[in-house]
Amino acid sequence: MIWLGIGLFFGLHLVPSFPDTRDRLIGRLGEKGYKAAYSILSLIGLVVIAIGYSRMDHQELWPTPAWASHLALAVMPLAFILWVAAELKGHIRKTVKHPMIIGILLWAIIHLVNNGDRASLYLFGSFALYSVFSIISFTRRGKVPADAPARGLHDVLAVVVGMAVFSGVLWAHGFLFGVTPIF
Repeated sequence: MIWLGIGLFFGLHLVPSFPDTRDRLIGRLGEKGYKAAYSILSLIGLVVIAIGYSRMDHQELWPTPAWASHLALAVMPLAFILWVAAELKGHIRKTVKHPMIIGILLWAIIHLVNNGDRASLYLFGSFALYSVFSIISFTRRGKVPADAPARGLHDVLAVVVGMAVFSGVLWAHGFLFGVTPIF
């Protein structure tokens, strides 16, 4: 079941890599219809991934290194800051170019290191591979965020909001995902 969700979610996310296909879909559905269908089907894909992940038998492929949780505590705040920075016109977004994708790549790698089971390999490995593909695809197509004037306040907001959201997710991680991080 996890593969069905991964196929749906990432299949949809590959559509923008093929501008002709995307343009044809927008022509048929309209801009709002395309975005609505894309959003709804993406959410369904995520739900199917989560259900498939939760139903997989635990099969350890590698042990978690003793230092992995400390690495997660050091790197995950950066991932959250990058996710927030992707939505703001600050120096972080201007410098990093693809902060959302790089944040997802960091999140995926950290979770792969910390979770050496088969289900985690499928889940986090697919996000890591997609992130690398996206960076290459964006670079080849010359896609970078608009070169708007950067504002330092947006960087401050990215750090403050990113750290606040990270703290909240860290606090609720056990409730949300069934695993309490150990440091």
